[in-house]
Amino acid sequence: EQHSFTYLRNKIAESGIEIPRFLKYKFEGGIKPHTALCCLLLGEYETELKKQQERKKNNKKQKKYKYDNHPWGIYPFLVRMMSFGYLHSQMNNPADYIRDQFFRVAHVIPTQVVPSNILRQKIKNKGLPIPNYFLDPDDPRQFPPHIALLVMLQDGEKESRKLDSFLNRLVFSSFALISLLLRIVLEVIGGAGAIWGGAEVVKLRNADNADLWRWLSIGVGVLCYAR
Repeated sequence: EQHSFTYLRNKIAESGIEIPRFLKYKFEGGIKPHTALCCLLLGEYETELKKQQERKKNNKKQKKYKYDNHPWGIYPFLVRMMSFGYLHSQMNNPADYIRDQFFRVAHVIPTQVVPSNILRQKIKNKGLPIPNYFLDPDDPRQFPPHIALLVMLQDGEKESRKLDSFLNRLVFSSFALISLLLRIVLEVIGGAGAIWGGAEVVKLRNADNADLWRWLSIGVGVLCYAR
């Protein structure tokens, strides 16, 4: 409620500052937050495409191929390869996460102004994941687009770049690694162990068929990992 549309309008009005257009109502000449966010991110997307084209030209001239432009080099590429494209490099900066979600669907975003439900439908029709800030307001996973826009504007002022420090990356990466290891232990090894131990409890496993149940447990562990 502290970050609601109405709350932000009232706080800005109390401070005597003119309310931004993306926080105004239609009869006040305002524009929808998702429209303003699309305009901002489409501009950044086009700029990023031009930079990538320039990098490709330079790499061809130097006869070099780079797997990833991430500052940690090939690491994000290995993460995507080992997870079959389901995992991506960790992002600590909220603005980078917003950009990453948008850039995945930017090629299907219409350049003309469309209602949010039409925008969601266009993204869904292409089989792409809908960014959190474009989800239906009734969806509990929705991240309010006016907040996403404020995050991007703050990032333009470099206010959130302190999250990119080495210490923050180290702390977040440590937590992420521990969470991953715990999940593997609980969901992968735990699943395989449940089959192995459960078979013994119900007296299906014995010395004669131990190898069979060992392979069955490994198979279940592989399925748990794939899930």
